[in-house]
Amino acid sequence: MKKDKETDMNRKINFSRFVIWVLLTLSGVTFGQDETNYFGSGNESELKIRDRGVVYLDLKSSAYDFFERMTLKGIITFHDEVKPITRRDAARFLFEANSKKSELTLLEKEELDWLKLEFADELGNSKERWHGYAYSDSLFSFRSNPIAAYSVNKNYEISGFERWWGASVYAGYSDWFGINVNMRDRGEFGSNVDKQKRLSRKTGHTIYGAANGIEYSDVRGGINFSWKWGEISFQKDYFVWGHGKEGNLIHSNKAPSYPYLRFDLHPVDWLRFYYVHGFLNSNFIDSIGIYYRSDPFQSRNGEQFVKKNIVMNFLSITPFEWMDVSIGNSSVYKGDIKPEMMIPFLFFKYLDRDVGKGSIEDGNGQLHSDIVIRLPKTYKFYATFFLDVTELRNVMSNKWYNTWFGFTFGGKKIDLVVPNLDVSVEYTRVSPWVYEHRDSAMSYKHIDYVLGHWIGQNADLFTVRADYSFLRGLKISAYAEMLRKGGLKSIKVAYGSKEYQPFLYGPVRKDFRGGIEFRYEVIHDAIINGYYEYSNISDEDAKRTPAWQLGKKHSFGLGLSYGM
Repeated sequence: MKKDKETDMNRKINFSRFVIWVLLTLSGVTFGQDETNYFGSGNESELKIRDRGVVYLDLKSSAYDFFERMTLKGIITFHDEVKPITRRDAARFLFEANSKKSELTLLEKEELDWLKLEFADELGNSKERWHGYAYSDSLFSFRSNPIAAYSVNKNYEISGFERWWGASVYAGYSDWFGINVNMRDRGEFGSNVDKQKRLSRKTGHTIYGAANGIEYSDVRGGINFSWKWGEISFQKDYFVWGHGKEGNLIHSNKAPSYPYLRFDLHPVDWLRFYYVHGFLNSNFIDSIGIYYRSDPFQSRNGEQFVKKNIVMNFLSITPFEWMDVSIGNSSVYKGDIKPEMMIPFLFFKYLDRDVGKGSIEDGNGQLHSDIVIRLPKTYKFYATFFLDVTELRNVMSNKWYNTWFGFTFGGKKIDLVVPNLDVSVEYTRVSPWVYEHRDSAMSYKHIDYVLGHWIGQNADLFTVRADYSFLRGLKISAYAEMLRKGGLKSIKVAYGSKEYQPFLYGPVRKDFRGGIEFRYEVIHDAIINGYYEYSNISDEDAKRTPAWQLGKKHSFGLGLSYGM
């Protein structure tokens, strides 16, 4: 008991020190940086791309929305089938947009100037945003910033709150080497905490119990190397493949981050190639690896999980300046790393045929494709297709019991009726058994969270969203969506029966949600956000959905955060 009290006291002291540091830095106290570098005059005519070592831009950066808008207006060309992109590429987009500044609206010019401060080091701009600590010379650059947030909510008419704190660091050397680290400690508290987040957009995590809530950590980082037409990196971070505003079929940020090797090639403007080899957690105990552990405090068995890996590739081609087409495949396999999986250009889905179906080295393969059309101007249409299992002979015979697939169709129009009003519509459908496998240790999951769309198998989602901005850094969104989630029979049914399971077989859960939310970046990385949501949820499965979520409910929240 005494040790627990000391631990709690140390946590409070460390957190207090961190809060004091944040308050001092936000009040203008700097740590080793030259103020003239951040508040100098700056000359736009002197902007130039400085090739700093490759560092990837956080998925939550508002720069992605700006780049999409600039692309739909024909100002730049941003291929967004794979994210994140590098800060170096982001700087190039800003440099190109700055050269066509006369074509932008007043609000877009303000947003451009704002982002130029964020990427000042990459642009060679003498005026830069504030950082907790920063250093730059002709070869080396270093940036670090605090992370802190607190929010209150009343979800489903039950009160709660969230908090997190941490730090972000990135650095680059010359034009070929970069590193980044992002870590935070998070907590969610209240009777309305969604501990597992199984049917939620929020990223899942391995959680620890806390008084009236949960706690978990989110640690990310990477070491990156680059050359003129490619990058190779080893990261533990989030990434998304394919288009989707409300979720991503191929790979999303639903599952916790995991370590992976990333390899990008872009030898010409019209061709891009992406490869990932990741190391997943199967969440299945390997009985061979159990050992007995004894120490002064406890005696118990030590365990290890069955090794699990994923390999993916994606080839993107731009046949016309207004169209991108991408195709690829992936495979989840267990056991030791297979050398052939380290060859980026192979057709991984069929490599398990070399070792025999049902063997311990069997694999779970998938095919995927994506297309986006940006025509006419200010419009965007996209589709993503994910094929998990199929047999052509059965399809030709009109037998669909072992064809598992998912698809997304969506569209967006910017400046609808009035400037800065954007409207998007999206529909996603995922058939039964997608992301699953007869050997659960090889499912398309990491720590039991799907790597693809958050709605999972046997579900569909239709969403209409409107985003409006009238002030730099402020976005107001209104949305309405309908989610349907069918039954979840045992995977034995899929393999043990040749009967077709209809889409949305019961029991069925139905969600209707509508609401409004806002996000305002007051100063760089300092964000105020809030939301109101009306929900109406029904579920034929009495055990699946907590009772306090069912029926007509109202939710709202307000938060303040610094750092991404």
